[in-house]
Amino acid sequence: MATESEYTLPSAEAEVTTLLEKVLHEGLNTTELAAVYDDLSQEYDKVLTESKYYGPNTATDAVSKIIKPEERPQKIILDIGAGTGLVAEELTKKGFKVFDALDPSSGMLEKAREKGLYRNYIYEVIGSKPLNIPSGSYDVITVVGSHTKNHIKGEALQEMIRLLKSGGIICIVARMEGFYKFEEYKDSFFPLCDKLEKDGKWQKIECSECPYWNTLKGITFLYKVC
Repeated sequence: MATESEYTLPSAEAEVTTLLEKVLHEGLNTTELAAVYDDLSQEYDKVLTESKYYGPNTATDAVSKIIKPEERPQKIILDIGAGTGLVAEELTKKGFKVFDALDPSSGMLEKAREKGLYRNYIYEVIGSKPLNIPSGSYDVITVVGSHTKNHIKGEALQEMIRLLKSGGIICIVARMEGFYKFEEYKDSFFPLCDKLEKDGKWQKIECSECPYWNTLKGITFLYKVC
């Protein structure tokens, strides 16, 4: 399993390295990880924006390419791993208006609440078990920066599909190297994506390299639910 020393960190300030070391610490469970994010919530936006974190912008550009401007105000978006609301901030600039935030960290969601961008704040973790949300509730799901060690497991893809309407869009943006280094993904994520497509659950629109964070390369996944 990859450790922090094996994982490439952005060439930026010491605060970024400290943040990543905390959230990628070996063996954190969901409760422990949420507590780490609670502690980081006050400085989170400042550290990420000052260190050239492009993930939210990349996701916004990807979603905006396939949803016409006149359709954006009506689209209902679930922002998974919403954190302090950085993704919703960028999407709002492009004309999207309706968002729900899902994140297990109360500290992070309280910072998001201060921005007043979300309709609902859902303090949950997405996984293989169904959430208490009706099927087909959303037009778009965004997941930015949450596919990494200790975070969302690949098996959560099937729950994301359940939550979307037919024709809905899933946009995942994450660090590319995590899908090849971390046990959570390296032998299973891409095969699962292919299986879901073969089974008629979704259709791939895009899977490509993208700007992510400082010098780190990212990857964008765009799928349309069948």
